[in-house]
Amino acid sequence: MPKNYSEAEILWNDVLDVLQGQDISNRLLSMLRACKPLQLNNLVITVEAPSGFAQHLIEDEKSRIEAALSQAAFEPIQLSVSYARGLESKFAQQAQELNSYTAPPEPPTLENGGFINELFGKPSYLFQNDSEGVEKTKTSISLTEFASLNKGGSSLHESSPHGMVDKSRNPLVESITENDSLLTFDTFVEADENRFALQAAKQVANGVSQQFNPLFIHGSSGLGKTHLLRAIQNYIGTNDPDRQCLYRVASDFISDYTNAMKENKRRDDNVVGENLKRNYHNIDVLILDDIQNIRKAQHTMDFFFETFEYLVSQGKQIVLAADEPPSNLGMPERIESRIGSGLSVSIETPSLEFKRLLITTFYERFKNDGVPGDLSEDDLNYMAEVSGGNIRSIRSFVQECLFKAERYREAGEELTQTDIAKCASERWQKEGRVISIEDVQRFIQKQYDISRADLIGSKRSASLKQPRHIAIWLCREVTDNTLAEIGKQFGGRSHATIKHSLAWVEQTAEHDRVLYDRLESLRERISSEA
Repeated sequence: MPKNYSEAEILWNDVLDVLQGQDISNRLLSMLRACKPLQLNNLVITVEAPSGFAQHLIEDEKSRIEAALSQAAFEPIQLSVSYARGLESKFAQQAQELNSYTAPPEPPTLENGGFINELFGKPSYLFQNDSEGVEKTKTSISLTEFASLNKGGSSLHESSPHGMVDKSRNPLVESITENDSLLTFDTFVEADENRFALQAAKQVANGVSQQFNPLFIHGSSGLGKTHLLRAIQNYIGTNDPDRQCLYRVASDFISDYTNAMKENKRRDDNVVGENLKRNYHNIDVLILDDIQNIRKAQHTMDFFFETFEYLVSQGKQIVLAADEPPSNLGMPERIESRIGSGLSVSIETPSLEFKRLLITTFYERFKNDGVPGDLSEDDLNYMAEVSGGNIRSIRSFVQECLFKAERYREAGEELTQTDIAKCASERWQKEGRVISIEDVQRFIQKQYDISRADLIGSKRSASLKQPRHIAIWLCREVTDNTLAEIGKQFGGRSHATIKHSLAWVEQTAEHDRVLYDRLESLRERISSEA
């Protein structure tokens, strides 16, 4: 039976973004990521849990998850959780097979050629090249394999054929979920806009370049930063399991520290804090995503600085990612100088040529997975012309056009370019012009003559309230970002705070004709001025 792709997948990804910004346990978040969204029908989303234990845990948090679903969908959504119980015997059989495995495959060699890093004027070798380019290495696992790893809360041993790190070695290191295991170098779509970042990430994954420490990857939301970070983690876990690699979103890093400090206070000692410090010091490769979000947490920044200094002094690798380069993050000078001391590489918004490549690649992958619907080469070329620059949205755009093409075929009709343009305009506004959060912020700074620091900062003066609220409202209206992503780029504001700004604008404009007219004017002008 073909894999059932639906709008449920899009909504579920947005919900994960919303929940990730909340005070939610890593265990629950990992289980939610491992769930398979099946369908969205009559305001009910049905997902399949990876285990019976996961199903019970998720159902215990059902009200909280449904609240996040409603926030992401802007309408009440209910959650239904299923569990394929018949897989238990298969999981047990697979676990037995894995336990009998004795000899892991050798990782690829680093000899004979590779990428020449002209930046430093000397060779830094990547993977062994073959006639088709980079040698292919398995860096993902199946759902059955994933379930067998996590059944009973256990992990693979170091001798595992998949190289997953044994969690008992360091409690911070978690098993890689099935969804995240798919984010590999093999599945990353390479182009001029991201090639340097990709090559640098591969060198870090192989551990062959101490010059790239830290490696700092920056670019707008949805361009592939997280994919590269997870690819590093997956490659190390598969090919070099003795290197303990930890991936953390900045909000999780903050939670690690604040929870340890709370426990220290409750116990009236510093045991938990010392354990956390020791566990972070034992990491060989530390990967932190959305690093800009720690700038408002002073004590966490101090902990990050100390951890950074120790790991670098011990020759350990650090990889960071943010929406902006180090100099624009608003960090204290001592931290800014540290995170900018290695290699900083950017990922750019896709060009028309890259968008054609992305759309063709995603289309072929969907078809290989058995997704119904067919698009012509002319359809794919036109989709590139009218699409925006967010890669996550481009993937969803291809999926949506496939759904529509199949529905039209069943009705005896054909998908037209007018239908494609409508899908694009609903997703990106102005039929293809992508507007970023940074574009909106610069536009509002110009209109109200205020600085970026004031716009996204914590000052609450009356002169800043209206432009800040309007900027957030415009981001919701003219960009394709979730509320959680908007909050991240407005000083790490919570989802509830972003919702408050939206409510303020809409309620005020309902009774203030001057503000209403100004909002309409700003929305019309931003496409040409942003």
